[in-house]
Amino acid sequence: MREHTRLTVGNYAGFAGVMLAVGLVTTGFGMVDLLMVAPKGVSHVAAVGQGSVLLMGVSAFFLGVIDAFAGRLAIAEGQGATARRLPSLAAALLVTLALCQLAALLLAAVREPVLTLLRQDRDLVPLLGDYMQVRLYGVGVVMLYAAFNEALKTCGAKNRSLATLVLGFGINALFNWVFLETGWARFFSSPESAVATATVIANTVMAATAAWTFAAHMRTRGERFDGPKRAAVLRELRSTSVAGAGVGARHVNDYVGSIVPMTFIGTMGVKTLAASVIAANIYTVFCRVPQACFQATFVYYGYAVGQEGADRVRTVRTLLSYAAVPTAVAALLVVMASPWLVAAFASPGLDRSLAVVLLLAYLLYLPAYLIDQSLATLLVVHQRGAVLFVASTLATYLLTIPLSWCAVFLLDSAFLAVASNGVATAVQAAVFWRMLRREVQVGTEVGVA
Repeated sequence: MREHTRLTVGNYAGFAGVMLAVGLVTTGFGMVDLLMVAPKGVSHVAAVGQGSVLLMGVSAFFLGVIDAFAGRLAIAEGQGATARRLPSLAAALLVTLALCQLAALLLAAVREPVLTLLRQDRDLVPLLGDYMQVRLYGVGVVMLYAAFNEALKTCGAKNRSLATLVLGFGINALFNWVFLETGWARFFSSPESAVATATVIANTVMAATAAWTFAAHMRTRGERFDGPKRAAVLRELRSTSVAGAGVGARHVNDYVGSIVPMTFIGTMGVKTLAASVIAANIYTVFCRVPQACFQATFVYYGYAVGQEGADRVRTVRTLLSYAAVPTAVAALLVVMASPWLVAAFASPGLDRSLAVVLLLAYLLYLPAYLIDQSLATLLVVHQRGAVLFVASTLATYLLTIPLSWCAVFLLDSAFLAVASNGVATAVQAAVFWRMLRREVQVGTEVGVA
């Protein structure tokens, strides 16, 4: 057993800490794009901001494939079979990646009609189209970087994954400046295409750097890779694509479950919407803490599944407790500092007390969120994409959206619109707990062959 695969407080905390830093740097990518394009005018800020939001839904589905790949790689690493299984996993991933890129190209071809169908502002559609076209052309590069990034984290080189991301952040900022503020700007049809190109270049550099770093890291381990076998590739392709589609669909459902209630709240007036946006932004930053823990939980559970004789029940309990402690501490700090946090983001006319109340509404269902997301990551390791898809679809469209609609249009309460998401979250957590108990008790060997 390699040292980085041992589930200890130190290993878990170290991994989660690096993932927290990764999450914060990733958040900075979007902020830099908006700051750099801001001098060009409010319409360009709106186009880049809205384009990023729309692409989150598209990327969420595609990156489900990466989650499925990462789960299998963690199992192989825990089993000590990385050199044997990675070539087949990688070959299957490349096929799936090519299919995702093809789908992105088709979406790019119909981007403006789709944006019009989504009732986007007529003046913004061409600008949004420019941004989304370039970003959709670069979907394959983003997925390739994500795959190598997961491989680095899983195979004991998490610090190098952070270094690669920091490098990409600097390149993104540099090329934003070059393409927007120098003579290079004339080569782009709009500031949106310039910003999008800078992002694609940054992702390309990160993918190449991560690939080189991963290869160098594996050489230091003395790994000798077998060639991919056709039967193994087909098996991995079938499993990864099916599970990845289910996981990706769940990501999309989570995205819809966040966006639609915010849209409903937007009908309650500018002040209410502004307060909800501030609360949502603060909560999003806070969520980097539990999300870092979820990533550590995902990897260490994958190791446990691959390790012969590992006590999975004990592992699950340990991982839940490891995630709960830092999340609870961070939540307590946010509650105590909520007035000052809101003030830091406040603009003239903001209803600060409402923003604080809405922030507390998000934190109200934090225990259910912690259990729901933790168990969902464990089910990804077990390749239960169908369960994740069905449960999240029913919860989103039968609970989250109807309850938030009732809260806004019948009860006139933004607080209940936010807090009502806790009902769907708790239901999902119960479903995932039941499914995971069966997986653990049966002791299903997921792809350990």
